[in-house]
Amino acid sequence: MRIFVLGTSHAVASGLVREQLPVRKEVAAPVLTRLTGRGRPLDEAVLLVTCARVEVYGVSPDPDRTQRVLERLARQIPTTGGANLGLQTYFHVDEGAVEHLFRVAAGLDSVVQGESQILGQVRELLAAPEHSATLGPLLHRLVQHAVRTGKRVRAETEIGQGTASLASAGLELLRRRTGGLAGRGALVVGAGETGTLVARLLAKAGVERLAVANRTPGRARAVAEPLGGSGHGLDELDALLGWADLIVGAATAPAPLVTPGLLDPDGRRRFFLDLSHPRSLDPELAGLDGSELLDLDAVHRQVEAARRTRQNEAPRAEAIVAEEVDRYVAWYRERRSFPVVRAVRERVLELAYREAENQGRSLEPEQRGVLMRFAHSLARSLLHGPTMALRQADPDTPEGRRVLEAAGVLFGLERGVLEALRKRSGAARPRHGLKR
Repeated sequence: MRIFVLGTSHAVASGLVREQLPVRKEVAAPVLTRLTGRGRPLDEAVLLVTCARVEVYGVSPDPDRTQRVLERLARQIPTTGGANLGLQTYFHVDEGAVEHLFRVAAGLDSVVQGESQILGQVRELLAAPEHSATLGPLLHRLVQHAVRTGKRVRAETEIGQGTASLASAGLELLRRRTGGLAGRGALVVGAGETGTLVARLLAKAGVERLAVANRTPGRARAVAEPLGGSGHGLDELDALLGWADLIVGAATAPAPLVTPGLLDPDGRRRFFLDLSHPRSLDPELAGLDGSELLDLDAVHRQVEAARRTRQNEAPRAEAIVAEEVDRYVAWYRERRSFPVVRAVRERVLELAYREAENQGRSLEPEQRGVLMRFAHSLARSLLHGPTMALRQADPDTPEGRRVLEAAGVLFGLERGVLEALRKRSGAARPRHGLKR
């Protein structure tokens, strides 16, 4: 069996395709189920779908054939935007597939390196209802190990520290200056991509009151109302500024939309954050009593500091991924050679017990017990070296197969064990299998 991944993401897909992800799980999952099982292209399969990633991880004796099958199906599985996923994909096999998933879980394959949301999405693969009939022992162990890798990267490096988007970095600056965003009144000026993201982040931060003002009031309502806020036109700015103490500019306009003239000179403490270019908040707002204005320059400094931190931590994170890939590959290799290891141990212990019984027939029961324990201990000691060598033998290399087959001859194993080994190792296709 070989592990593979076929997928598409920001790494290979155009912006048009990324905007149209994800696929419809209710359509794609049943397709995978029909392809998984005895006599079918896949032995195991899981589907990872995020806003900018669609990947199928599978186990198959012939991944190349499976790739062709899945690519044909990808052209038939609709996305939320109707994109053709079969056009822009990547395909990794064996340790390449293992390394890919571990890098995904660690946040190293994300648009923003070190982002943490993907780790939870990988973890959810283990409990997803659509995988109840397709998740087997190899992929279950693979996903568990990927989650462990992601946790290690987050615990042992600082690649996830800091914020790397303008919206999140700007709100982090606001949070530091205000002591917290929860319980405050927030106004977002603009309902485009940045304004929408800011509104979502403010709602998540627990602001008490949220309003979005936009040139098109309907668009403002579409952004704010699902978040428990209210949408307004720009003609209502003076009234909205009367209660807001957090004002974020995220609109595209030829001149500032919020000026000192719209505010009552009451000396109230207000915090302004301008994420627009050109500015949508008048720079003179910084001169008002009780007011503080954060502009794009301050936000860019924070983003750049976070980017440098993540960049500097990436080699440490990659080293952890490589270490964990080696561990998974070692486990997989041991699993492949386990039938021979088990047969050797059973054979040696059987011979040791038989000889101890023969030699102990004339002894007292207590003495026979001592002899049996001695035979067991001696056999285990003698088995230690061969067991370690057999576990490390890779059935998919000529050297590894020679070691495993030699064990069969030296220890007199049944022919069926060696025949099964030859079939499992793909001796006719020596390039197959996990190697490291």
